[in-house]
Amino acid sequence: MTGPRLPRKLGEIGIPMNPLAASTPVSEVVAMLDGDRHAPGVIVQTATGHQLVSRALVEKAAAGPAPDAPRTAADLPRHDVLALPADTDIDMAAEAALGRPADEREEPVLVTWPDGRYGIAPMMDLLAAMAGRYARLSRTDQLTGLPNRAMITAEGRRRLDAGNLLAVLHLGLDRFQDANDVLGHHGADALLHRVGVALNAAPGPGNLVARLDGDQFLVLLSELPPGHTPQSMGRHIASRIRGPHTIDGLPIGVEVSIGISPADYHDIAVLQRRAAAAMRRAKRERTGVVEWTPGLDSTQRVDLRQLTELRSGLRNGHLRLFYQPLHEATSRKMSGVEALVRWQHPQRGLLPPGVFLPDAERSDVILELTDWVLAEALHQAALWKRAGHHVPVSVNLPPAYLAQERAVPTILALLQLEQVPADLLTVEITETAVLTNPDEVAAQLSALRLRGVRVAIDDFGTGYTSLGLLPRLPVDELKIDRSFVVQMHDSPAHATIIDSVIAIARALGMMVVAEGVEDEPTAADLARAGVDLLQGYHLNRPTPPEAVPLMPARPLTAVV
Repeated sequence: MTGPRLPRKLGEIGIPMNPLAASTPVSEVVAMLDGDRHAPGVIVQTATGHQLVSRALVEKAAAGPAPDAPRTAADLPRHDVLALPADTDIDMAAEAALGRPADEREEPVLVTWPDGRYGIAPMMDLLAAMAGRYARLSRTDQLTGLPNRAMITAEGRRRLDAGNLLAVLHLGLDRFQDANDVLGHHGADALLHRVGVALNAAPGPGNLVARLDGDQFLVLLSELPPGHTPQSMGRHIASRIRGPHTIDGLPIGVEVSIGISPADYHDIAVLQRRAAAAMRRAKRERTGVVEWTPGLDSTQRVDLRQLTELRSGLRNGHLRLFYQPLHEATSRKMSGVEALVRWQHPQRGLLPPGVFLPDAERSDVILELTDWVLAEALHQAALWKRAGHHVPVSVNLPPAYLAQERAVPTILALLQLEQVPADLLTVEITETAVLTNPDEVAAQLSALRLRGVRVAIDDFGTGYTSLGLLPRLPVDELKIDRSFVVQMHDSPAHATIIDSVIAIARALGMMVVAEGVEDEPTAADLARAGVDLLQGYHLNRPTPPEAVPLMPARPLTAVV
């Protein structure tokens, strides 16, 4: 929804007029003005150029004493004419007109067109146009031309009162700071403008789009096409603004997180806050579109100070990778390692992941951190390989990372860079990642597995609803969550779950890994039950790479 476009140039309010000959009798000039009450004056062509005589001056001269009355248009009194080109900006034209002497400020302005036409712009029309532009600017975002926060709030309140509002959508561009870093402020502004244009056309007629600030936009949904819901409309909008948008010769794709608040509360400010909270959830979980539900606003806040320090520590080399071995259940030979991140904090010492990963996963820091873990783990695998040790490495991929289109190309590029065989890498995903976007996750994992990368589902059993998805997923390993392993001797139910997981894995041709093995009886019972690999403190704690108990090196000729 957009309002009528307001004048921007002087020529848009100028009234074209045919210049009169200087010899035109004043009686004809008066008759012409009497016949057109909207004409603001006349233009007279004289030997010195075109002169403008306002209606007020003509009427004053005609009403004067007969002996002194002018006889021709050339005799009419006039002020110094202000002549401006038709393409003069409205604000500049008004400023020039108001800069005239006080007794001339109400006089119209002579407008000239490049094709030789002339016209008159009445001063009241000029001031009204300027005032209209300022009023519009107070309601409009200058960068995109979309309504701003004040206008969308007022319109949202009006639609809500009229019962003409279905939902409020809050949109936030993902990783816009990266685009800002690459393109600079000018390029980033150009990208926002392109997104604004695409977004304005996406929801269809009857719906209003606004830019709030930065990379944040708002949509008031009042109409939906047949068969659409606010959620499907959100996905439609995301696809329409994705691009790529060519900025300074670079094709830039746009990803967006969208929060939806149904219009079920009679306060537009509350609906906007709910939509913003849902957008933040979508951004944290990289789920694309999230609808607000009660309790969503109470999500735990991140520790901003720690998050800032983590970002700095990541870039200053303060993170460390430790490796916890996985052992064959029967022979106890080491079969591979899992990469586990630690933070060597300058003041707080070595911090375990539980201290900082939850905050990282609620921000975009998790993406940069996962890039680092992948690169570091594959580099270490390459070092072991060159030393003759064949050590598969497992790396956890959070849902946010796997939701990126660049996830698979980045992993494959790192494998190529380090010259590491793909089967030395196992990517571990949680059931949460599977349940969030099963089709997209399956596509990403299939692309990796096609190139030889192994796939494991971590913490299996904690999100039992993923059971029906297993046949659709390209999975090599199931990792039984430690919560079942540590209680298998105390709870028959937990032991039964472990047996069931093993049976499912066997039926689907998958390996089974048991996490959290804390003692020898547990290790032995898991081996007898049919678990393939064991992982836990009873066997090895996570250690720096130099302390990993490697098997004797293979002959270099045998390394592939």
